[in-house]
Amino acid sequence: MVRRDARLRETLPVEVTSLVGRQTETGEVKRLLAHSRLVTLTGPGGVGKTRLGYHVARQVRSAFADGVWTIPLADLSQPDLIAATVAARIGISLSAGNDLGDLVAAIDEQQMLLVLDNCEHLVDAAADVTFALLHGCPSLRVLATSREALRVEGEALFRVPPLALPGPEAGLSPGKAQSYASVALFLERAGALNPDIAAGRYDEQSVVELCRQLDGLPLAIELAAAGSRWLSVESMLTHGGDPLAPATRVSRSTPARHRSLRASLDYSYDLCTSQARVLWARLSVFRGGATLEAVQAVCAGADLSADAVWTALCELADKSLVVPDGSRYTMLETIRLYGAARLDEAGEREVVQEAHLHHVLAMARVVEEGWFGPHQLRLLSLVFADQANVRAALEGALAHPGRAGTGLRLASTLWTFWISSGLPGEGQRWLSRLLAAGESTDTERAPALWIHGFLCAVNGDNPAAREQLNECERTAAKVGDAASAAHARSSLGVAELFDGRIEPAIDHLEAGVEMERAVQGGPPYLTLALLNLGLAYCYQGRLDEAHEVLTEASQLCAAYGEGLLLSWALAFLGLEELLRGHAESAAGLARESLVRKRALNNRQGMVWAIELLAWAAVEVGDAQRAAVLFGVGEARAGDFGPPFHGFGGMREWHDRYAARGAAGLGVSDYRSALGHGRRLTLDEAASVALGEVLAKPDDIDNPLQDLPLTRREQEIARLVATGKTNREIADELVISPRTVDTHVQRILTKLDFTSRSQVAALIATTRSPAPPAPA
Repeated sequence: MVRRDARLRETLPVEVTSLVGRQTETGEVKRLLAHSRLVTLTGPGGVGKTRLGYHVARQVRSAFADGVWTIPLADLSQPDLIAATVAARIGISLSAGNDLGDLVAAIDEQQMLLVLDNCEHLVDAAADVTFALLHGCPSLRVLATSREALRVEGEALFRVPPLALPGPEAGLSPGKAQSYASVALFLERAGALNPDIAAGRYDEQSVVELCRQLDGLPLAIELAAAGSRWLSVESMLTHGGDPLAPATRVSRSTPARHRSLRASLDYSYDLCTSQARVLWARLSVFRGGATLEAVQAVCAGADLSADAVWTALCELADKSLVVPDGSRYTMLETIRLYGAARLDEAGEREVVQEAHLHHVLAMARVVEEGWFGPHQLRLLSLVFADQANVRAALEGALAHPGRAGTGLRLASTLWTFWISSGLPGEGQRWLSRLLAAGESTDTERAPALWIHGFLCAVNGDNPAAREQLNECERTAAKVGDAASAAHARSSLGVAELFDGRIEPAIDHLEAGVEMERAVQGGPPYLTLALLNLGLAYCYQGRLDEAHEVLTEASQLCAAYGEGLLLSWALAFLGLEELLRGHAESAAGLARESLVRKRALNNRQGMVWAIELLAWAAVEVGDAQRAAVLFGVGEARAGDFGPPFHGFGGMREWHDRYAARGAAGLGVSDYRSALGHGRRLTLDEAASVALGEVLAKPDDIDNPLQDLPLTRREQEIARLVATGKTNREIADELVISPRTVDTHVQRILTKLDFTSRSQVAALIATTRSPAPPAPA
């Protein structure tokens, strides 16, 4: 006998606090629910699946004539009682026996929405019940929340993301942080409890940092806000910064599993198989994610085969503890910290961290060996993707006695990355610390010393460069390392060149070139020496000799399919042509250099090429374009270290050409164009320099400059407007797709948009493309 209690209409709980920052997610889930009869909200514990699900249910309640019904399953431990629980919630009395069959018959063709909440611990049974209901009740729709998918035919999945966070590069002006949902949530909840926060008496940057520590997880932010009654935000950061620690007091209505983030993660941990638990702990040594191959290399062992790693990784992904991100797998920091605590409990940290260090070193060796060739961008992208792992490996090497030698080999092996990525300063700092640790042999120190000295020179610290390079020569002589001695001699020439001491620079560089030829150390080292010798010859006015060595360098690069050093050879050949008075050919070489540098994401080199194009523009009388490009140089030249590596010769040339440009345009117009150049992103500047857009101020107006977007967000918004996918944007900017996705969500939230097409429309209304070339 089946009976329906007609007094019940629905079971949606009343919202007692506002839902903050979920407009985009609400719209997307409503769209999915309009097209799919089963939508499952997935994500880690504390990300806000239940709250979002209930909010969506309220929004769509008018579409269901027979009501919206919430079915909380968190406290249910018996899978065979799910059907009976659903029946009880919607007011149906079942006869003894076939609960599920009776439930299907009772619902029949009623138009209702069931919200099955917290399915993860009963996922198989929840899937069976859902399947039966959807197949037997044609007008029924189900909105489920679960830490893993139900895997029912026709299921649409929506991964609930953390709340938007300001990125490290956001550069927020006062009050702007509140436009990010994570910060807004903390301030709203904490302001209800703490009158100082309600009155605006708090340090905004501290709130931002706290929300970053908490990964933008609503649960963690709500718990931190509850603690604001007794602790200042600064105290939470300095003394109460463990995001897993339980809150001292929370609402009595809060479920036990949500009374601390640790309790929520304990709940997830208990749902995992033993192998998934082991892998979760070992994965904690990775920062910024890892590929499957990396996970298998570091985490597999006698108790966990490579195949078992894959199975356990899939399980963690299914349970929303690991996020698949293209070819990589990432973890929220709070989830990683929980795994790290479990790794310590297992006593495995030393072994797994050492495996991680050696894996990163193996990757660095692959990059170094293949860098001077056609796969340069792909290899450098590997390091960019694993930059956080590189830093973790180096920090771990410094922290453990006996590993600094391995860390020094790693930092030295990455020399091609440090000079290619615009991060020579970071490479210099790591090498300085690792050399100071004193744990390496002279055989390890010799190559590290020349690399350290070269990076010091690139960063404008020429006294330190000479000290390191002289020590390298002594150490190399002691151990018979002729290659390091040759590299050191060439690098001494670079230090002297950037210090403006041209005669000794040329002496060292000429000697270095001959030494490189003699030791046959490899084409990258000879090419570097030739390039810097060519630049020194240019500065001294020895243009025929400059042309000879720079041509040899470019031919070496072309023979191996190398791109980055070739782009420098082209730039320096352009300088040589400019000094001969051949401005048009100089501009052509500089443009080719810029195209290659942009393709390789060599941001530091792009600034040099744009500067050279500004000089060429002055020579041909295009003062407008020159002024805009000079503005770019003034804004960007110091982004990657000292402007022009501290090379006084470049500064002299810059000042000379800039003065001519200002005289040709007039002070007022020059300053206006200069200002527009300063506001351009580097990619926009490259488009102007290459003639892809016009250089007039009106034509390079930035439609996003007055909106609350960071430079990186503006850059991504423009790429979104071109129709590129997140994966394509990630590949172009050499960042992860997950990072792009986060930026896109922030852009939509800040602009109060719901689709990428709205971003494209905004940019299209004001963008002025260059006119077609005359026939």
